[in-house]
Amino acid sequence: MRLALLAPSLTLALFVACTDSAPDHTVANKGSASSTCGAWRCGFNAAEINGRSLQSLHLGGQPNEDGVRIAGFLPPPLTLLGGYTLTVENDEFVAKRPGGGKLRGQQLVGSIILIQLPLLGLPLPVTIAGYEQVPSWSSGAAPVSAYTLISVDLGSLLGVKSVCSGSLLDPLTAAVTILGGETYDNTTKTVQADKPGWFTLACAGSAAAKMKLMGYGPQTIKDSSGQISTVAERQATLKMVTADYCGTGQSYTANGTPVVWNNDSGSVDSSNWHTPGDVEAVWTQDGAVCLDATRITDAEVDCYLPSCDDYDLGDGEWITHIAVGDP
Repeated sequence: MRLALLAPSLTLALFVACTDSAPDHTVANKGSASSTCGAWRCGFNAAEINGRSLQSLHLGGQPNEDGVRIAGFLPPPLTLLGGYTLTVENDEFVAKRPGGGKLRGQQLVGSIILIQLPLLGLPLPVTIAGYEQVPSWSSGAAPVSAYTLISVDLGSLLGVKSVCSGSLLDPLTAAVTILGGETYDNTTKTVQADKPGWFTLACAGSAAAKMKLMGYGPQTIKDSSGQISTVAERQATLKMVTADYCGTGQSYTANGTPVVWNNDSGSVDSSNWHTPGDVEAVWTQDGAVCLDATRITDAEVDCYLPSCDDYDLGDGEWITHIAVGDP
């Protein structure tokens, strides 16, 4: 996937971070990063710029659902050679030059993605202000690349903030990770796959970011098997993380609610975070196939699901248990 240079020369070097916010139940789940569960398990706001969504972007400049588009890319100021284009490979940013030469990871810090908003004249710079590698939650999987992205904010007194709707008061840990070639429907909690040129910016703590940390990125190796997850497996993961029991997009959880999950391949097991109690559900791409206990006590689920007595992990991609003890 590729983005050509389209915009005039602008430079910006800003190093600030994200904040917390109110909970939500979308795939780009909003929430607060508490000291007990951390940014990647609880998280920050959905990616945005001046109130418009940055959750999905197209490398070729097509506008997203909020009319926001990429207008250009500028490599770091100290890069001697120009002509770089921004791409997404293996679910991470890579800048390429014709005839060879790549920038990736820490080499991209200081580069700028130019973002055009509807009805706004000049594009706004979004600076890659930091880079980190986050350990995967899947055994045998590689660390996940994450980026701190800082944008111009026309409504802020300081004029800048994180794309995760952060402020200058928070630590530089609320980053985004990249999922290439597909986007995610926040209403139906479904995967929109096979979308060349598109990628998703998933803020720490969002359902999409958790999915990637579990090894279920669309371009990343799932576990030590060397395989990449299928679309059905990724959608099952989104349904599980958001507690979409009925498969309709209705979420039955709240940010920070603990749950114990295990996947079919055995590469992901969160019982080291929480003690597993009663079985909650077994999960497929269509939601839960059975339900014994709701993640939020006494939640009223709007569909009938059988008991999990006759089901096990082999009937789905995930099985979850209610967490007991301290969160």
